[in-house]
Amino acid sequence: MADRTIVLTMVDESHARPGSLLEVLLQSFKSGLDTQRFLNHLVIITMDPQAFEYCRLLHPHCIHPSTFEPYFSTKRQFITSPDHNVFSWRRNNVLIDVIELGYHIIFTDTDVLWLRSPLEKFDKLYELSISCNFSSAEERAHSMQEGGIFFMKANDEALEFMKHWRLKKFLYTSSNVEESLCATVSKNQDIAESYGFFVNEMDTNHFGGFCQVNNHMFETAYTIHANCCEDLRSKVHDMKIVLQDWIRFRNGVQKNNATEKVALRWPQKCIG
Repeated sequence: MADRTIVLTMVDESHARPGSLLEVLLQSFKSGLDTQRFLNHLVIITMDPQAFEYCRLLHPHCIHPSTFEPYFSTKRQFITSPDHNVFSWRRNNVLIDVIELGYHIIFTDTDVLWLRSPLEKFDKLYELSISCNFSSAEERAHSMQEGGIFFMKANDEALEFMKHWRLKKFLYTSSNVEESLCATVSKNQDIAESYGFFVNEMDTNHFGGFCQVNNHMFETAYTIHANCCEDLRSKVHDMKIVLQDWIRFRNGVQKNNATEKVALRWPQKCIG
């Protein structure tokens, strides 16, 4: 964009194939309010050649660059792999590289539906704007999950904090160093502040997910994250239903039918 902001997502073969999450994500950009313009600024980083070839059929800005090759040398499957944090650390390495190039980053997971432009919710006075969700009330104190989308500013403060996080992972390989931005910042607030890395915690009502479904999501949400769902086919199934209902909701609003309510038909397969 004009201010050197780019939108990033990352996929592997399991996310970039016919009937996959990538197709639903791209469709949400086309169906959202003031979101189609982001497609011109969306860069899709592919983690394997198969994902790259399929991505190129759908979108003009797909890359599988040699500069990122060390992060993608080990093939893995998203979500279903017990080593899920491998992807998170690869993502964090990419974030560092992109920040060093001087680009502000809007990062979106592929299992996120864009309903409205989130730009007005990103406060660029902060290094990070993020929504932190929880898998359940009981796990609130222990399991802070990212809301599927965040904004990170390209400055020295963000870069040094991210490098500190990577160094900690390198030095303490046997420890369970958090890969979640939400958990890391929450547990390292003093360190973050010492680097000048400040966080804007965005309202979860604006960046919702399947973990916390409510009947007013279409009225308030900018994005909806298909979290609390481990199976990729179930994610795709329910995300398609959400997108269909969102289009019905938009059509009702355009017809000034304020009394029409869209009954939630989801999640269906992403339950439990």
